[in-house]
Amino acid sequence: MKRWIVLAALLLSAGVHAAEASGESGVYDNSADDDGWGIKEWLFGDQPPPKPPEQAFTKPALSELKRWVPYSVNFESRANDFYIALDSISVGPDDIVRYAFAVVPKRGNVRNLSFEGLDCRTKQYRVYAYGSEDGKSWQDGSQGWKRMVKNQRNAYQGELSAVFCNGGFPEKATTIVDELWDAKKQPSDCPGCRNN
Repeated sequence: MKRWIVLAALLLSAGVHAAEASGESGVYDNSADDDGWGIKEWLFGDQPPPKPPEQAFTKPALSELKRWVPYSVNFESRANDFYIALDSISVGPDDIVRYAFAVVPKRGNVRNLSFEGLDCRTKQYRVYAYGSEDGKSWQDGSQGWKRMVKNQRNAYQGELSAVFCNGGFPEKATTIVDELWDAKKQPSDCPGCRNN
């Protein structure tokens, strides 16, 4: 019996470490209807948070976003540079903060652009669209809501929540922009975000 317990503990430990090493949040997502239910939640009996109610919104035109500023993310993400488009930030009547974000590897010329929403109340985020290869338009990439995490590779949504949220409620868009704008730095475009 002890052997089975040890084997089960080793398998569980290996699965958790594999997810951490690959930068996964432990959330399995295979459709837009994903409820954020993962193996950790199943094992420990946590209920997934409810999906935030959403209202209609309009994505900003990717080709018109001009105010990209660097954003510092946790230490494990040092292989990439991160940027947020200040002119994309909005807070909808549904209290969801929506924004455009870019992950640009320091080596190579790949650019990963996404338009996302973050819900302060339920501590979840979702991706609505990804930037096209030419960086001029959005392509549908809608995913279900996922729990925010911090201190994992490329887990920038958890870091953004510290700026976007205050006590489970979103800050005003102007407050968020002011917080992200560093007057000591010159305004800059996001290197590699667009081909002009």
